[in-house]
Amino acid sequence: MSDLATTHATPVRHARETVRARLRDGGIADLRPLEAGEADALLAVFGGMSASSRALRYLTGLPRLPSQMLSVLTAVDGDRHVAWLASVDGTPAGIGRYVRVPGCPTSAELAFEVVDEQHGRGLATLLLDAVTTVADARGVRRIQGTMAPANVASKRLMERVGARGGTVSGLLEVEGRLRLLDPPALDRSAVLRLAWAPGPSAEPGQARTG
Repeated sequence: MSDLATTHATPVRHARETVRARLRDGGIADLRPLEAGEADALLAVFGGMSASSRALRYLTGLPRLPSQMLSVLTAVDGDRHVAWLASVDGTPAGIGRYVRVPGCPTSAELAFEVVDEQHGRGLATLLLDAVTTVADARGVRRIQGTMAPANVASKRLMERVGARGGTVSGLLEVEGRLRLLDPPALDRSAVLRLAWAPGPSAEPGQARTG
């Protein structure tokens, strides 16, 4: 995918660099870090999810995102809380994120959401690779997640990067040592260049390959 997985400018609101990658059906997705306080993109993805998809992601069928939750989900800082946005044809289509576990900075919780009309195209896999690549370079070594038992797609995603578990109090709890996707789904060097572009001056460490 060397012809696609390179940074380029995308004219959404204002010029932003993105990592371009190919979807399973040959379509194109553009991925970039979600900016702090960038509520419009998050709301666009939320608006493209059905009630059932929202219930699987948020464990309840939210008709709208409460303002406090919106603030929390957009409070990204590039290290403790990292979120990446995927767009298709210039329209926000999915978000993947990790949030470090309080008191255990080398562990992080992962979460993903994709608009219904983009299901089955491999968008979540691209987001998974981008987010875990950044997490790995930032020193995250273990991952975890909480999801509805019916959320088979998220369970499979988490298993691909090392997290497994079982049902606890009616919810599926998974955890494990982070391993990156093999083979990569996108250009990880481009992801890391973009992840570090607005951040600290120190260069990221090399992402592990397994």
